[in-house]
Amino acid sequence: MRRADAEALGIHLPVLPTIVLGGLPGDPTWAAELHAIGLDVVCSGALADTPETFAAAVAAAGGRPVKAIAGSVEDLVFAGARLIQYDGGPVPGAYVVDDHERAVAVVDGASPEIEDPNTVARRVVDAVADVPPSQLWVTCTPGLHMLPADTARAKLRALCESAFQARMAIAKIQFELE
Repeated sequence: MRRADAEALGIHLPVLPTIVLGGLPGDPTWAAELHAIGLDVVCSGALADTPETFAAAVAAAGGRPVKAIAGSVEDLVFAGARLIQYDGGPVPGAYVVDDHERAVAVVDGASPEIEDPNTVARRVVDAVADVPPSQLWVTCTPGLHMLPADTARAKLRALCESAFQARMAIAKIQFELE
């Protein structure tokens, strides 16, 4: 993650930001719920956003950054999308989240099993040994859209709890080093 690039576009992210890559089950009306669950970057939940699904997500996001999944990149940028999941290269005026991002995929989106946040937090802390935490996204693997909505919600809660625990553990380690 090139935090300076994101900040230049007005996208402000915490260390180890949580984000969903891919779609979510059901209708693309997830933004308010993702905000309530605690994701740092919310989305509509669509497999491919339109200007309308993106605008609805922004309206429901509670001020959090909103990520769009590229359908028509030009239309999404025109609609105000500044954070776009897209594998087609750079997009003028937007920060692209793609396969080259440094992500710690700690939740298995294809499995119905709910991860233990303590175990997942340990994996995040271990990843920080190799990459500075300011350069990592905390996410899940694709596939949540294939799971029941209640399972997806529980997995996203585990994702957010694990990122919180990892941030606290990393802060403790840094404090003890000083």
